[in-house]
Amino acid sequence: MKKSTSSAANQRAAVRLREIAERLRVMQSAVSVAVAALRAQRADIDEDVARLLVRSVSDPLQDQIDSIKSVLRLLAPPARRRQ
Repeated sequence: MKKSTSSAANQRAAVRLREIAERLRVMQSAVSVAVAALRAQRADIDEDVARLLVRSVSDPLQDQIDSIKSVLRLLAPPARRRQ
């Protein structure tokens, strides 16, 4: 019974992590739109702000998304062998 409880907990954790990853992807998309708009204006300070957003928001968001994907791989049940 303990294994199924652990499996259920892993499944709930995986669902929650997928939800978090999706919200992070939405945030990252919003930052990408802002960066594109700033760069399209072609003002000197706008490029600096765009670079700041990429380095301090978008890139760290991607790092967190990648970390979540790594944890999800650890939570995934092992693949069954075909015989």
